[in-house]
Amino acid sequence: MDDKYAQWLKVADARLHPSITNPNYLVLRRRRLILDEWITGIPGDGLRVLDVGGRYQPYRPLLQRRLRSYVALDVSATPLVDVLGSGEQIPFKACTFDLVLATGVFEFFPQPRVAAAEVHRVLKPGGHLLLSVAGVCPRMNDNEQWRYLPLGLKSLLASFSKIEIVPEGTSLGGIVRLNAVALSCFAKYRIIRQILHHTIVPIMNLLGLGLEGAALSTNDQIAGNYSVLAQK
Repeated sequence: MDDKYAQWLKVADARLHPSITNPNYLVLRRRRLILDEWITGIPGDGLRVLDVGGRYQPYRPLLQRRLRSYVALDVSATPLVDVLGSGEQIPFKACTFDLVLATGVFEFFPQPRVAAAEVHRVLKPGGHLLLSVAGVCPRMNDNEQWRYLPLGLKSLLASFSKIEIVPEGTSLGGIVRLNAVALSCFAKYRIIRQILHHTIVPIMNLLGLGLEGAALSTNDQIAGNYSVLAQK
């Protein structure tokens, strides 16, 4: 296996199965559980899947046995990308795909409503969109432009017939995750960041798991991210 290809697969696996040392562990773990449940409930085999922003494809393994085709679309060329292009101008005919994945990409679109319309266009009737977007979250990349809330997501996806929005954790977990990420961001030197990731961050993640598991609150006002299932 090509070294670069292996490196990208390693990044993808770290998102699908995050380490307890990852400041984003709580939302990544919860996202996998949500998406896995939704994918299980989507009927049919031989699915045609489009991954918008698919430079890593962390959730492809959840679909592996049910695929007819899997196309990764991204603005950047990587060993995993099949087609170069933007989600705001998807280069495929209408009614082509059974499922579109768009995780961590709608934050970057200058015109997210255009991207939502494009996804709707290329989905077959009854097809599904699986979306994950940031809510209360620090800026991870200088190219990010948006954060999303439930009502905003409903407006963005108003053309879809059914929409289900699930927070990737409650406010309790969101507060813990926010502080873990902030701690990592404020660490000026890499060695300090690594020490924090292997000492304090795991403790914070375990605390967050405990708080979420205790189900002390269902409040999601400080939820870090949201997962969305939308049907055309």
